[in-house]
Amino acid sequence: MTMKKYWKTILISLIIVTTIGSYYIQQAIAEDVSFKIETTNGNKGEIDNLIIHANYQTGDIYRKLDISKDGSTNQSGSFIGELIGRNNPVMFQKYIQEHRKFMRGKQFNPGQYFEDEDRLIYTIFSNTEGRGDSFTLQIDTLDKNTNESSSFEINMPNQVRYDWINERDVYIENGKIKILATSNLNDEEELHLYTVDENKKELEQDSIIAKIESEEVSRVNIDIFNENNKIQNKNYFLYMVEKYKYLEDGEREIISSPMYLYNYLNNEEKEWTIPAELKPYKNSIILQGTEIFIPVRSTNGLVLNRYNIEKKQWEEPINFKYPSIANAKEKPSLQITDGKLYLVDRVSDGHLFLIGDLRTGESLYEGKIIIENKEKLDADYSLYIEQIYNNMN
Repeated sequence: MTMKKYWKTILISLIIVTTIGSYYIQQAIAEDVSFKIETTNGNKGEIDNLIIHANYQTGDIYRKLDISKDGSTNQSGSFIGELIGRNNPVMFQKYIQEHRKFMRGKQFNPGQYFEDEDRLIYTIFSNTEGRGDSFTLQIDTLDKNTNESSSFEINMPNQVRYDWINERDVYIENGKIKILATSNLNDEEELHLYTVDENKKELEQDSIIAKIESEEVSRVNIDIFNENNKIQNKNYFLYMVEKYKYLEDGEREIISSPMYLYNYLNNEEKEWTIPAELKPYKNSIILQGTEIFIPVRSTNGLVLNRYNIEKKQWEEPINFKYPSIANAKEKPSLQITDGKLYLVDRVSDGHLFLIGDLRTGESLYEGKIIIENKEKLDADYSLYIEQIYNNMN
């Protein structure tokens, strides 16, 4: 009787011990993973303060790494730390270090934040009662000069009842806080722009930019193409309303996918047409500042197609030539910051790391991210780049 009484406890204990033991065995193996950047051409000074935050995977082993010119460090924490999500996204580590009190309890979604030289602002929609109930909008403001914070809440109108509201971008100009958000209720998705008067602390306008409902034979998604690896206050956002249906083999067939450019400054929306030859690459679009970039990989490298929003014209594409693997399972990782392209792509003997000048089209730096101790590890590994950032900022 005693064994029957305690068999569940014993079984659970064995599962826990096995799981934790397996975790630390994998961690011990992963500790041997060591990467370095090997310069092949260009100005070495370009990488002096750069850190590449990457996810390494081979088989069942998965680690987070920071790679710099000095080598790599393992950023994964303890087993319990990973379970509770203690490893914070790179872009928020500085905020947590400098403004720990303000950041306590906040979500790590760039679309909820605004920052300038003087302030850091956080926005969140919440409904405490459950699905379908009305929402409250909370706006927290940190004065970075005094380190003092303030907060206010706005009760949304009773008709604002959704399953969820997802903040996508925050734009602030002349005392107006504009929050771009997607919402859903019973498979009906909407794209909203909520305008808050910062001085009066009240909701000034709720503009429904797009409202769509899935039909019996089709589904609809709203995709937003603004960069999500940093917090920014840009005048435009680009979105796509994609209508599709599932075929018998499970594949998706696109019915329509119009794109629209929205200007925060004058609340103007215009349909934006992508050339037919670039449509297969539409999911790789990056909007940065006043330009739209569409990268296209080939066996000769990468072609960066670009459209100038304010000039309303396509500029001459920029070609970055290198021997890429066109059919590699890893997609190239791109980041555009301060007029520069940061590119990581799979090549035959590792990963190419390239920094290009978007003004001149010139390659400023070329190197390779390689495993230093590859003889100990499976050669079939993947390296996914989460963010490239300057450690001096």
